[in-house]
Amino acid sequence: MFSMNKSSFLPVNTLILYIGIFILSTIIILGLYFLFRKKLKGQKMRILGTWISFWLFAAVILFAIGVFGEFVDVKTVNSKVYSKEELTQDLKQVENSIMKENPLIFADEQELKKGFASTYNKIEEGMTELEFYRLINPLVVDVNCGHTNLLISEGLQKNRMEIARFFPLKVTLVGNRLYVIEGENTAEIKPGARIKSINGKSCDEIIEILFENISGDGDNQAKQRYIISKHFNSKFYDFVDNSEKFHVEYIDWEGNLKYTYLNAKNVNKFNVNAWDLQFVEYQDGNYYKGEIFDDYAVLSVHVFMPEKGKEFSSFLDNFFLELKEKDINKLIIDLRGNYGGSQQMAKSLLSYLTNKEFEYFIDEMPFLQTLLGFSKPVTPASNVFDGKLVVLTDGSNYSTTSHFCALVKFHNLGTLLGNETGGTYICTDSSKDTVLNHTRMRLHYSTLVYRVAVEGLPENNGIEPDIEVKSTIKDILNNQDIQMKSGMQFLGL
Repeated sequence: MFSMNKSSFLPVNTLILYIGIFILSTIIILGLYFLFRKKLKGQKMRILGTWISFWLFAAVILFAIGVFGEFVDVKTVNSKVYSKEELTQDLKQVENSIMKENPLIFADEQELKKGFASTYNKIEEGMTELEFYRLINPLVVDVNCGHTNLLISEGLQKNRMEIARFFPLKVTLVGNRLYVIEGENTAEIKPGARIKSINGKSCDEIIEILFENISGDGDNQAKQRYIISKHFNSKFYDFVDNSEKFHVEYIDWEGNLKYTYLNAKNVNKFNVNAWDLQFVEYQDGNYYKGEIFDDYAVLSVHVFMPEKGKEFSSFLDNFFLELKEKDINKLIIDLRGNYGGSQQMAKSLLSYLTNKEFEYFIDEMPFLQTLLGFSKPVTPASNVFDGKLVVLTDGSNYSTTSHFCALVKFHNLGTLLGNETGGTYICTDSSKDTVLNHTRMRLHYSTLVYRVAVEGLPENNGIEPDIEVKSTIKDILNNQDIQMKSGMQFLGL
């Protein structure tokens, strides 16, 4: 496969940027030709031929020197080893991107510098991509920024589709314990079993390693907990153990301590990585939906991203108009699983929940963000909901979603119910992507600070719900939506 490089100017591949510049400049050349066509009479084909030849020649040169990317052997990428010099250069690339461009608002810059310095000394000759990934990923996590993530290469991720073998049973995190919630019918361990250790590593050791390798904002661990609970198997493979066989110590429902051996298994749904795993839960296009019942309604927003063929502003206008026409004055907004997205969409939803105008972002925005309307305040919509509102939250909520929750809490627009959010009223984004030159691992990192107009909320922790409701392992196994039930009870339903 051809592994493409990312542009440092725009969030596109360098090849796409090159083609875009070519098309734009060609349009300009044609415009100039028609402007001076009398002087250039009969030269059109010659000019275009020379112009296109120049760009094709430049493309060949840039392709040959690796500006657009390089070919990767997917079959052998998992076993390919790199020299110490190559890995040192890749780590330097990571360091330059983070230390020069990331605002580092949640990080200790001096400690981060020390971390990079000591990690260079730990690089060994002949490391594989996975070994190098395990070595340097904690450094990226130390930035304490949920938008700054290191991903394995596209080649290795494709390689895993065929050969990667994961811990075979679905595992979740409840409190500080790991539980089996799904697996093969032939497995000795049944759903509800509590894992004590895997291949000699205790539950506590495993959780600690995972925390060290999952990015989140500030000192908050809610996002990390959420990701472990949803994607334990992929994270366990990446950072703890990718063995072919697992010796598992566990406690069954009767409280008996037991042991068993499990063979690793290729399970494609476990083949997700870092930044990408935030999008797997709504790949079916079910981004938002509204349900109206006899005396209440539920608005589920799984991500603040526009769904194809279902414009968010029109969807909201129709939904809140119907609430008004049916005199529905009890509403649950379900944000669980919503990692964030468009601030414009969050503003649109807020506009239906307030009778007064208020500021959204408080810091001065760069020109592009100002042009895109980031600086505009939230203004009331025509069909404002003025009934009783409950907002369901969990640890996935950071970035735009935590901004939304912060504003709901600060302006007393509704009651937050559920779990602490993964982010707070401030975060860093306007993220860029770069591909490491040798291992082809991908770095996604933020460059600008975004702060919403609130006071009195913590900067390094998530937004605490007004009513905390946590699921137990029994709730999970019995498919009991305890947060939704509690929200309905709060509304008197």
